[in-house]
Amino acid sequence: MEKKQKSLTEELKDFRNQARRSIPVEKLNVMDRATQDLARSGIIQKSLKVGDIAPDFVLPDIQGKRVCLSELLALGPVVLTFFRGGW
Repeated sequence: MEKKQKSLTEELKDFRNQARRSIPVEKLNVMDRATQDLARSGIIQKSLKVGDIAPDFVLPDIQGKRVCLSELLALGPVVLTFFRGGW
């Protein structure tokens, strides 16, 4: 019998649940409050949605080289990934 492949949503949910088990409760509380604060801020309604056109921008890549969205789009499709954190 073949094992059904999990969807990305299911895999992300499993990853989140596993990660939450390894984080101390006091840190989870801080993270949960920050998530709630973000949701209440209205940022979700202001964020780009699937199919929206991103404004052009120039930002440094991981090596500090300036990258322009419109120049990349001229070469083909672009996938944007954003990382946030205090590191």
